[in-house]
Amino acid sequence: MKIVVVDDDKIIRMGLSTILKRLFNQHEVICDFPNGALVLEYLKKNEGKVDLVITDIKMPVMSGIELIENAEKELNRPPIFIVLSGYDEFNYVRDSMKAGAFNYLLKPIKKDELSRVIGEVEIKIENNKKESKLILKSIEVLKKDFFKQILFSNNNINYKQDKLLLNNIQLDEGYIYKMIVIQKNENNIIIKDFIKNILNKYNWMEYSYFYYDEYIYLIFYFNQTQLSNINMVIENIENETDVFINDDRNVYILEQTDKVWQLREYSKLVKKVKENLYYDNISKKYFLNQSNKLSEILENNNNNSNITVINLAKKYIINNFNKNITLKDVADEVFLSQNYLSELFKKEIGEGFYDFLSNYRIKKAKEILLTTNLKVYEIAKNVGYNDVITFGRTFKKITGTTPNNFRNSK
Repeated sequence: MKIVVVDDDKIIRMGLSTILKRLFNQHEVICDFPNGALVLEYLKKNEGKVDLVITDIKMPVMSGIELIENAEKELNRPPIFIVLSGYDEFNYVRDSMKAGAFNYLLKPIKKDELSRVIGEVEIKIENNKKESKLILKSIEVLKKDFFKQILFSNNNINYKQDKLLLNNIQLDEGYIYKMIVIQKNENNIIIKDFIKNILNKYNWMEYSYFYYDEYIYLIFYFNQTQLSNINMVIENIENETDVFINDDRNVYILEQTDKVWQLREYSKLVKKVKENLYYDNISKKYFLNQSNKLSEILENNNNNSNITVINLAKKYIINNFNKNITLKDVADEVFLSQNYLSELFKKEIGEGFYDFLSNYRIKKAKEILLTTNLKVYEIAKNVGYNDVITFGRTFKKITGTTPNNFRNSK
């Protein structure tokens, strides 16, 4: 136990410190002060490092009562306080107890009374430790349940109610969340080793993980006020995921976020990617960001994957050509950037995205012209054009004739 002695009388300070050292060699008097103001400043700089303060009540600059009141207000983890009192100072003792003092000692201090009170403090500290462990364990359980609800529950998020829960489990402000989803196999030790390696580098890091639907959802989270270079931490976590690639697993790496609710959208995104992407025997890292795109595929992405993505894009166009769809809409659907999808179209099918879309629309328009009596402006709307002029120009560019001439010539 770390003890601080406070009294404006130097002889009393030295005498009490000496008695404490003689009676309790398992404890340490780390320093002494002549008034409450100096102690309070010391406690602020060394919060959590002092277990017990034995203080006189009546002192210059700041009294013992003021010291206790200020410590209770300004410190997150104030120490235990014992006050020293004369026989004629009962009112002061009462006020100090109200302020938060644990007990008091009468001057002149008797060794047996000092031993009794210190013994009570030891029990109090031990009980506080047990209570803190129980609270921490309860908070960890609540955190895990909260993350599980965010990731996998179909219930709507109650932001007001869940905000209150975040306050209670100490995730209310300043936290960064980094989620990684790993393909499950029989080698569970690698997950524990991966987490251990991260925690060895960053012992303040917190985490939760869940097994769900053949995958492991792992969330690292930390208070961003704890460090200055967040990007370096994130990069190290991402680099460490190479162990899963070496273990023949696909890994989905989600962009970090400071909004815990975003994790639900990320969970949905991972599910959608898993359902739609082509998988071969080569393990890959998939980097997913808040724009709901597959921004990059690493580790030997091959032609089969490209062809599958193009087929998915073509399927989306065929099902939605009659709507006002854009390159961005299709890119979002297949989790690619617009530039990458555009290049992929040219590479795999020999024409650009908008050329493919226009050709398919005009193909459908030709079928309608030959099989129905719909007017040209009606056909334009049916194949995704907002105005008949744009439709007519595109039709002539592709077929070499107008819609009416095409219909009349058949």
